Amino acid sequence: MAFFATRLISKEVRELDDKDLDELLASLTVEELEQLSNEVDPDDSLLPPSQRCKDQTKKSPTGPLNRKKLLDYLERTAREQADWPEAKPYEAGLKRGKIWKPKEVPKTKTDDLEIELDLDDEYEQALGTADETELVDLAAILGLHSMLNQDQFHASILNKGQKIGDRFESIVHATKPKVLPLEPDNDTDVDKTLDQVCNNVASLKKLNWNNIRNISREKMKRLFEGLKTNAHLEYLSLANTDLYDVSAE
Repeated sequence: MAFFATRLISKEVRELDDKDLDELLASLTVEELEQLSNEVDPDDSLLPPSQRCKDQTKKSPTGPLNRKKLLDYLERTAREQADWPEAKPYEAGLKRGKIWKPKEVPKTKTDDLEIELDLDDEYEQALGTADETELVDLAAILGLHSMLNQDQFHASILNKGQKIGDRFESIVHATKPKVLPLEPDNDTDVDKTLDQVCNNVASLKKLNWNNIRNISREKMKRLFEGLKTNAHLEYLSLANTDLYDVSAE
């Protein structure tokens, strides 16, 4: 085998023809040929990797394979086998190895310089006495859209007689939505107002059952039956009450 490796190193494989390869293989012994066949994969790409290497086990089988006994033996051996000795004993909460730390990015120093504008007294007095609407219009004319919200920007354009969307080149701030309190639960007494509708009570002009859940179909049916003879109810609200088409019909 050493002779074969030496010949290959001294001469590149691509420079060897079939005749030279035959001579090299003919000069190998049986042991070298067997070693070569074990190290070289077969020329078959469709062959599974588990079958590309030849069986190198030279021992004869001791008996037929019993899968259950083999698994029991492996589990028993794993339980009885002692753990490998550790170089360092385990300690709870102790971190081993190098702890990763993020790289410190140098902070860029920014010098806060106060910019002083030398304005004429006339301009300074005009800006000092200007109200919010005039300042918004001035910012829109100068193109300082980032100082305005959407409502102020569109209002400034409309005041100048321009079309909405003209000169809208910079990012503007969106108007913050108004925070409104949650509406309280509807505390209307369903049974009481239902009896008033059926009895045609004159004081009941408006009936609001909005957002009242779990109103049974029988009560809905009684309500519509009472509306047929009621002559005083003017407004009826039944939003978000799980009203079915069958009850309404």
